[in-house]
Amino acid sequence: MKKLAIAIMSIIFIALLPTISAGSGTAGISPPLYETSIKVKLLPEKTFSAKIFGSYHVVNLKDQSVIPYTTDIIFEQQNGIVIATTNGDSYESSSGYGLYEVEQNDQNAVEISNIQTSSGPMPVQYRGSFSITPQLTEEAPNLVNTLHIEDYIKGVVPSEMPSYWPYEALKAQAVAARSYAFSQMQTSQYLNMTVASQVYRGKTNEAATTNQAIAETNGIFATYNNEPIQAFFHASSGGYTENSEDVWSNPIPYIRAVEDSFDQHPDNTHYGWSMSIPATTITNSLFGNAQNTLLSLKVTERSIAGAVQQMEAIVYDNERNTRSSISLKPTFTSSSDGFRTIFGEYIKSSKFTVTGDAAAKIILADGSTTRVDNLYGYELQTTDNATETIVDDNITLKTKTSTALYPTFTQAYQFSGDGWGHGLGMSQWGARSMASAGYTYDQILKHYYIGIEVR
Repeated sequence: MKKLAIAIMSIIFIALLPTISAGSGTAGISPPLYETSIKVKLLPEKTFSAKIFGSYHVVNLKDQSVIPYTTDIIFEQQNGIVIATTNGDSYESSSGYGLYEVEQNDQNAVEISNIQTSSGPMPVQYRGSFSITPQLTEEAPNLVNTLHIEDYIKGVVPSEMPSYWPYEALKAQAVAARSYAFSQMQTSQYLNMTVASQVYRGKTNEAATTNQAIAETNGIFATYNNEPIQAFFHASSGGYTENSEDVWSNPIPYIRAVEDSFDQHPDNTHYGWSMSIPATTITNSLFGNAQNTLLSLKVTERSIAGAVQQMEAIVYDNERNTRSSISLKPTFTSSSDGFRTIFGEYIKSSKFTVTGDAAAKIILADGSTTRVDNLYGYELQTTDNATETIVDDNITLKTKTSTALYPTFTQAYQFSGDGWGHGLGMSQWGARSMASAGYTYDQILKHYYIGIEVR
């Protein structure tokens, strides 16, 4: 009965559309009822256009009037009002607009110009329906894409995993993406189009191989206690996945640390990476002022899988002339995963070591020697038996043949490590290796998510 009713309504709407003028009332046009609905917040530029392919209604959400269109529709926001311009006419709405499929159709799509992507603003086609509503805290209106979960993951899987990878890995990614999306929608108003949820690039990024993998796993979820799981995944585990509580805060029974030799694929470049971050960048990120000089960074605790759990910073207060030790968690991050982002530049994984460039061996007043990470703030005994505090960036050292400048504190920190991402759940590189070795998609999922069912 429901399908028949939708079909009859669609015929009526199509028949009426050419004669409806702006401002004429309709009986509450709404988007189709998607069997399993997903909402995704898209990120357009301040002004964007919508090019419609297929059969859509454009509805003023304030009075439910239908906006006639034959060309692209340009949307922008001014003073809490969304303005739609098409066919040379402009319409204003304090409630915004809906772009609704007349009925679900595989040929329907809307191309949104100026979507913010990692490569810059560009046009992206999306399936499903849309709402464009005022967003008072931002310059651009709020743009949300509503569609069936299976159409949604068509735009996710090839955005998260190369579509030419082994087929069973693609199927595992499809089930993980579907399970994650469903579980997130139980507690969230919408998903994000970025890695904050999972990367979603719409119909534009679909591929035949991933669409087939999605079709063959249609409706299949990874479940725990009969509920779809939060199927976290990441690029590379660095050889060992993590317990959930060692990365974020709460223990999750199926997100457990597992040994992951599969991750060490010959083509996986996420091993042995190294990056340098200037000390000034780290100091500005942590303290935001010139009062403190960062003298050293040290890892003091690791998880069973090798991820950083705690770090210590030695800091010199230039106003009080005091040296202190600060534990970075929870002062600067509430979770261990935060160690990837608090230093002013993105670090690929929390499985890292950190070294400075100002270590020195010194002779103490009692004649003993020790090795220190830095010289800044120490008292130096001069040749005339006076003392002075080292507060310069460099100190002059006399060698047998010359003099040289030596840094008194680290100028740049070297981070070196393995893996890419938070390390929870499925490693995508590991899934690739398992698929190549003949494992099926459900075997891959059960390796990375402990105690689950795939059904």
